[in-house]
Amino acid sequence: MELFNFEKNILIFQKGNSMKLSDDAINEKYEKGEARIITEQGAIKLSLVTSVFNSANYQLKPKYQRRITWDSQKRSKLIESFIMNIPVPPVFVYETEFNQYQVMDGLQRITAVIDFYNDKYELEGLLEWSELNGRKYSQLPQKIKEGIDRRQLSVITLLKESSKNLAQEETMKKMVFERLNTGGVTLEDQEIRNALYDGPFNDLCFALSKNSSFRKLWLITPDIESVSDEFLESYDDALAYAKNKLYKRMYDVELVLRYFSMRHIDNFSGKLSLFMDLCLRQGNQYTSEQLQLLSNTFEKSIKMADNFFAEKAFCQYTIIRGKYAWTSPQKMIYDPLMLALSQLDSCPQQMNIDNNIEYLQSFYCKYSDAFDGKKQSKSDIKNRTELFHELLKEIILQQS
Repeated sequence: MELFNFEKNILIFQKGNSMKLSDDAINEKYEKGEARIITEQGAIKLSLVTSVFNSANYQLKPKYQRRITWDSQKRSKLIESFIMNIPVPPVFVYETEFNQYQVMDGLQRITAVIDFYNDKYELEGLLEWSELNGRKYSQLPQKIKEGIDRRQLSVITLLKESSKNLAQEETMKKMVFERLNTGGVTLEDQEIRNALYDGPFNDLCFALSKNSSFRKLWLITPDIESVSDEFLESYDDALAYAKNKLYKRMYDVELVLRYFSMRHIDNFSGKLSLFMDLCLRQGNQYTSEQLQLLSNTFEKSIKMADNFFAEKAFCQYTIIRGKYAWTSPQKMIYDPLMLALSQLDSCPQQMNIDNNIEYLQSFYCKYSDAFDGKKQSKSDIKNRTELFHELLKEIILQQS
């Protein structure tokens, strides 16, 4: 199935502008308000944060928000900052419609305040106010509670007037997300995509990132034994995965999108991240039936990867510190192997995985030059895909 029509679509984002303008033209551009965001600044008393952000006017957890990664100690440090009246970075919200808002940046600060007022965690790890460790909000001395209640959470609102159409809105939001650097943590490409291109295909990438075989092969495991595979709404469930680097910054979702993008490698040129932006934007236009076909293709390929090679599927057998050993999962292996698997009609239900891994070891020894990490051109990826395709056919024939 043809996934994207690359002939009729271009990216709306371009870095820089080589056009030379006179000073008068630049001044006129500034006076017209071009490339300028309209904001409004305010503050909300902490005691009112829960009622404000739980109202119908605010979408507290839009899909583009970063995943929750703050543990109770980091949340406690925020509360201590309020007690000491230390300035806290503002929350950014975006006005989607008049008087309707989405939280762009600051979800973890907001939820830390709301959960504290709801007695959902005890303070811990405080240094300046260590006397309060082990206490919930309701257990604080009266004067401390009164002091916290007086503090305010700063809010900067990007008003709807900042953009006149959808294209301008996307450009403006991308610009803001690229430049926000709250707490010194810059947004990653997939976090920005998630913010800008919410839609059914983006939802599909999130859903497929929870596939059990996918998580197994990429070593995405929680810090607790059992976590619901449903959408991670609860703080505790989300935190269980938060220490995994792939999960924490949405690299797992990006890997799913990467698979669909690589299926159209013949159309790829330029920067891969921009190509993936385009794939996501266009994929959001697909029907539910088309998205179901894509879902089936991914789940079939990832399941076969698990059946063939288990945890070694995306690992490379190569020389490390003078001797052969297995690496951790690699994108350089994931891309061509998944493409090769998607070309198979089927594979045996019962596979001798130990035998398959021996084949895989010999394969990497024989074609080590093709899997040099410096070889990342389109032709290199296609060559590796063909090599994997021949290997898979050989294994299937041997086990038939």
